[in-house]
Amino acid sequence: MAVLPKVLGLTALLAVLLSFNYGALTLSNAALQTPAQLILVALADTLLLSYFVVSSRWTGWKEWGAIFSILYGVSYVLTALESVYLGSLLSASTTVALLLNGAITSGVFAAALVRVFDTKAVAVDRPGGRLDMRRIEWAWKIVLAGGAFLVLFILFGFVVYRPLGNLLDPVAMAKEQSIASSAALLVFPVEFIRGALLVLLAVPAVVALPYGWKETAMVVGLLMAVPVSGDLFLTTSMTFGLQVAHFAEVFGEVLVFGLLFVRILEVHSRLPSLA
Repeated sequence: MAVLPKVLGLTALLAVLLSFNYGALTLSNAALQTPAQLILVALADTLLLSYFVVSSRWTGWKEWGAIFSILYGVSYVLTALESVYLGSLLSASTTVALLLNGAITSGVFAAALVRVFDTKAVAVDRPGGRLDMRRIEWAWKIVLAGGAFLVLFILFGFVVYRPLGNLLDPVAMAKEQSIASSAALLVFPVEFIRGALLVLLAVPAVVALPYGWKETAMVVGLLMAVPVSGDLFLTTSMTFGLQVAHFAEVFGEVLVFGLLFVRILEVHSRLPSLA
């Protein structure tokens, strides 16, 4: 079967999955208001995740788990975690709906990806010691990565998001900033925790890839950055100007973090190439 029909079929499946609010059994706001953006987001996610499946050394449920961990964890769980300090923007009901919809969408789509693109007869598991570390080394690397994410969150917020948001939609920007500033003390610990969790959620994908650390860092950085930033265009409660500003911020922040944390994990040659 040619690749193009597979990609188009999976894109259509993901677009359908993203079109429903499963708790209320209704169409999602994105499907009703921004169907073109929904299809583009589905296409970008499909292309990237299909590449991961083809490149991965794993197969079956193990590969499904790696996809689900990064797709559901990064795009939905870590977004829901921000409700700790963005309660007025991410209410309890919105957060529950986000987690439920994300679990169903990610689980079904990950299974379809493995079914369609995983042509490996068995997992290609050769001994190579990828991420073979003692607990103390895991601990300091995860703490260092959490701190790095916090720094990137602050840096991209001030250098990218604020200037771009004020340029594209100053009224909506002022309103959002007033909400965020009311819980400013919670931002720093929550974002540190999000950074540490990002590493843990991405570790299966890091181990599944056969590449050296540079190629692995680029693929994993894109695996995290593309879905989570693209989903911002499906958030109909946000103006288009803020969507663009948030997209630039989140895509850059998460991509750079992916490159950085894989390099941190690589210290002491922990990611030998198995290609």
